[in-house]
Formats: sequence, structure tokens, C-alpha cells
Amino acid sequence: MPSSEPGLRTAMRRVPRWWLIPAVTVLVLSGLAAAYWAGTTTAAGTTTAQATSTVVPVSATVERRAVVKQVTISGKVIAGAQVAVKATASAGIDRLVVTSTVKGAADRVAPGELLAVVSGRPLLILPSSVPLYRDIASGDSGPDVTALQGALAGFGYSVATTGTFDAATQRALSGWYESVGSETAKQGATKQDAAAADSSSAKTTPGTSTPAVVLRWREFVQIPGDTGRIASIAGPGAVLAEDGIVAHVTIADDAIVARADVLQAESFAAGTPVTVRAGSAALDAKVGQLSGFKDGDPSKNEVPGKDITLPLPAGTQGFAAEQSVTLTAGAAAPEALAVPLIAIRQESGAAYLEVEDSSSLRRVDVKVTAQADGWAALAEAAGLAVGDRVRLP
Repeated sequence: MPSSEPGLRTAMRRVPRWWLIPAVTVLVLSGLAAAYWAGTTTAAGTTTAQATSTVVPVSATVERRAVVKQVTISGKVIAGAQVAVKATASAGIDRLVVTSTVKGAADRVAPGELLAVVSGRPLLILPSSVPLYRDIASGDSGPDVTALQGALAGFGYSVATTGTFDAATQRALSGWYESVGSETAKQGATKQDAAAADSSSAKTTPGTSTPAVVLRWREFVQIPGDTGRIASIAGPGAVLAEDGIVAHVTIADDAIVARADVLQAESFAAGTPVTVRAGSAALDAKVGQLSGFKDGDPSKNEVPGKDITLPLPAGTQGFAAEQSVTLTAGAAAPEALAVPLIAIRQESGAAYLEVEDSSSLRRVDVKVTAQADGWAALAEAAGLAVGDRVRLP
């Protein structure tokens, strides 16, 4: 036991390693140096890349175009209102048959004219101001007689407004019938005789040489507003249905109606010139009416806003009822030199452009005449032409 203790004590003795401290120090410093070098290299590379990048100038071309503020909305052609004109059977008439017509589709109709002959009797147009509710015989008085006399006078016949159906009224009425190639209803002096007699008979009032004329209200028709245009009319030989409709008359021309939102409506005041287009057809017109605000209807694809109405002159080609159209407000402008609005520069209140030459920029003073849709129209300027390149900011 005692003999082995010195060897064990020797084996456990520490071996001095003084060189480790400088070695570790060198390694740490080397790592720091490498990290610093890598960082500076990366920064230098980034700086070099940034320094070498160049700003590419942006430019635009001078054009010649019309610069104008225009607002376009969609609309539709709406058919004008129509009224049915009916014939009424007089006493002794079994059925209504069109004997002849003097008017055709698209013809204008007005008071004083003959519309057609039905079952041998004329169908004359009276002003709507004449109340028709009874047959009138000689000596009858009333507001209907007064209105009739006024209408006959308006047709150019010599008749005084007395309110009594007198001889002068008879002559005027006979003259009207004769002017359309028809005979008056020559009947007895009383309405009872007139109702009982056949329309083709003629009697003379006792003691007179002029037959008493009875106005048969069923031989007259009236049109709301007094004038219109024939949309359709039964032809000669046609047997009318029980309703007696002989013609349909359009009493209002077709119109164009479009809905504009509140902002758009500001460009469509009444009287504003607009251009209406339907396919290849175009029409210059004026806004007739601008409605009050109306709620939108999503089911009809209608936005909240106001309705613009334009009358469509009768006979206008290319605009049929229910056809879709576009309405553009804003007068057409002549073409002029134009550049993007952002190309305009200002200095001390003066507008100018920077025009690119082969290797430099030159200043050209300009005058802006109009602005719309991001473009500026320019007055003609020396040193500026179509195709020139102008620098954008």
C-alpha cells in the first residue's frame, strides 16, 4: 500500500497548458474580424448597387384630340300615348262596316277633317271642347250648340255664336258635310222624326225651302288634345267589332327617357343640347324635361336619381319604340393639341412643358384651354407639335 501512493499522486498532477489562452484570444479576434469584413462587404455591395441604379424618365406624346367634359347615360325610346277612335251605330244601322277611308297610317288628323266613312255615314272630327251627348235639331239651344257654332266658325264658316241652332248654323254644318263629299242628315224638324227616319231619307220642313238639318252626335269623333297621328286604321270593307274601334291615334309623339343619378343630372338641365345614339343612328336634340328625385328600383335596374325626357320628332329614323339609346351631354369640341394633365408644370402662375430634345430638355410656355378626363387641351404654341415628347413629373 505505502509503495503505490507516490505513483498515484504523480498521475493526478495537472499538466500546465499556458498556450490555450493566447490561442482562444486569437480565434475570437479572428471571428470578430471576419464578421466585420462580411458586414462591410455586404453594405458596400448594397451601396454600390444603389449608387449604380438610375432614374428612368417618363414622358408622353403630344396628341391632337377633342378635350371636352361629357356625361353619357343610358335610356330607352318610349312609345307615345294612343287613343282608340270608335264609331257608333246610328238608328237604322245594323252593323258597322268601313265604307271608305281618307286617312292612312302616319297621317295627321285634326278637327274639321273626315276620318272615314262607316256604314255609309261620315265620321267627322270635332274639337274636344264641343260636348257631344245628344242629337241637335233646329231651334235647340244649349252649351253644346254654342260650342258647335264656335267650332264651325273656326273651320271658316260664317256663323254667329248665338247658342241656338238656327238657319246660319244649318248652312255652316251643311257646308262642312259637303266639303268632305257627304250629305248632311236631312230629317224632319223634330228629333223624334229624326230618330224614326232612315239616315238616307230627306224631308223638308213645312213652310221652308231649306231642309232642317239634324246634328247626329254619333257621326262625330273627338281626339284628346285635338290633334294626333294615325297609328292604325281599319281598311275599306272591314267589319268593326262590337267596340266599334275604327282607328288608333297617337296623341303624343314617342319620347326618350333616361335615368341619371344626382351628379349626372346636373349636366342634363332642361334645354341642354344632347346627342342621342341608337346603334349607327344619331340625333341632336334638347332635354325637354328633368323630373324631381325618384327612388331607384333594383328589380328594374334603376338607380336613384332623376328622369330626363326628350321629345322624339315623329318620323325620326332609327329610333323604334323600346329601343335602347345613349344620351351624351356636352357640346362637341374641336380637336386641339393635347397632353396628359400631369405634364403641365407651373412657375409663377405660368404653365409650361418640358419638351425632350435629342439630348436635353427645353421649356415651352403653353396656354391650357380645356381640361377633361385627365387631359389638357392647349392653344397652338411655337415649338410644340404633334408627336413631341414631353417630360412627366
